[in-house]
Formats: sequence, structure tokens, C-alpha cells
Amino acid sequence: MSILRLTAEYRNGRTVIADTEFTAPLKIASPFYRDGCTEVMMMAASAGILDGDRYDIGITVKKNAHLRFTAQSYSKIFKAENTGAFQRVKINVESGGSLVYMPCPVIPFGGSIFDTRTEVRLDKGSEFVMTDILSCGRTAMKERFEFTHYRSRTAVYAADRLCFLDNQRLVPGEKDLSGTGFFEKRSHIGMMYVYGRQPDIPECERIEAASTSAAEGICIRAAADSADEIWRYFRDIIR
Repeated sequence: MSILRLTAEYRNGRTVIADTEFTAPLKIASPFYRDGCTEVMMMAASAGILDGDRYDIGITVKKNAHLRFTAQSYSKIFKAENTGAFQRVKINVESGGSLVYMPCPVIPFGGSIFDTRTEVRLDKGSEFVMTDILSCGRTAMKERFEFTHYRSRTAVYAADRLCFLDNQRLVPGEKDLSGTGFFEKRSHIGMMYVYGRQPDIPECERIEAASTSAAEGICIRAAADSADEIWRYFRDIIR
């Protein structure tokens, strides 16, 4: 089990990382302080996520702290011979705090198995943004939908009430994932969830996008032929 835990607090006019703990291969780079927000980048001393890897990530944002959480590079999920890899993320944001959680896109290699579960707990008066971008495979190598199993579940609770649930289970052997309701003939899909702020959703010729209201917050989904395009599109929404 590899763990990464951090707590952000507001002290003396800026957000600081008050506490952190991590084990190999996970670690964080030195924080960046800018525009009233502190940015932390997760790094991994590994070429990718391997069969049998177990990641446990915890992020707490205290009252009035403002944190942006990113990653160093794309998450590459390698081929699995056994049970595959698992990731658990737990996030807590207190009242007055804000978190932008934007990990890099995920690339599931041929034969990979990956299960990721994200649980978010938000206090009233907090702000939260998260993104989840997925490739159909190593498209530069003409690899499309050759992974074995991909599962991503995100549950968001506001004041202990479930307000948003996103549950993806993708098994190429069971469905044609390239078509309607899945990748829409594109190579990449993305989900963005926004709570506590009203996003401005632009139009883009290269991206198919739509938004819907959750019980609280807004969900935006996008499909394109480039993960970078979706990532920039989501970034521009919350600038």
C-alpha cells in the first residue's frame, strides 16, 4: 500500500501545507504559492501504475484554505496478470475552504485492470472542483479499447448528504465502448464536477460537451480526440 496524505491550512494570509505523509512511489513537489491559492503537485517515482499497486490518497482542506492539487504526468495503467491496481481517494473540504482537484488524464494500457474510488465530503460554504479524464488507450500506438477492465466511482457528499454520484464500469469485452453513451466515436472522455461556484461553460468546435445539474453542483462531460484539449477546456472553465 502506497499512501499520500496532506492537510492544507490558512495561516498568516496564505494557505500552507500543515501536515503531509507519503510512502514510495508517491510524493509531492514543493508547493507553489500564487494568486491566493497554493498548488501541490503529486509525483510518482515509477513509470506507471503496476499490477498489484494499491494507492491510498487523502486530502484535507481546512477552513479558508485554498488548494489546487495536480499531478506530474499522465497516469499510465500497465498490463495486469493478476488482480490489477486499485486507488482510493478521500477528500474533505471545510467551510470557507476550496479545492481544485485536477489529476492528469488516465491511459489504460492493453490488458490493464484498474479500480479507483473517490469519496468527497464538503461542508456548506466550501468550493470544490474535480476532473476525471480517460483515454481509450495508447492512441499514438493505435491501441484502442484493449484494456481488460476500468472502474471509476466518485461520490460527493455536501453536509453529509449525497449530492453527486458518478459510476463508470468499462469492459470492452462486454460493450462497444466507442459508440453512443460511451466515447461517442472519440478517443477521450472527461468529467468535471463543480460545487460552490457557477462555471462559465464555453463552446469549442473540437470538443463535444454538455452540462447537467446534480442535486447540488454541476457536472460537465466532454468528448474529444485529445486529452490535452479536454484538460485545457476544463481548466479554462474555472479560471
